[in-house]
Amino acid sequence: MPQYMVRKGKIGYEIAKFDDTDTPVDVYTVGHRGCSCPARSRSCKHVKILKAWLKTSEEGVVYDDAANNIGNIFNFTALPH
Repeated sequence: MPQYMVRKGKIGYEIAKFDDTDTPVDVYTVGHRGCSCPARSRSCKHVKILKAWLKTSEEGVVYDDAANNIGNIFNFTALPH
């Protein structure tokens, strides 16, 4: 299942897509013209993820395909032994 992270870029916002790896598989730019993904749509899932992030603007939030907050890389708590 892909995971997505958002950050403010030089021009617009950047959404990094991860697939259980430590480096992004793809990075999409979302600006006033829309998203740079292959869909080339103003209402793709990346724009939906960006809108969810803009509501909180919390750093380190990880989203799924449906723009659901599934975790935060800075608030990791270890499982009890």
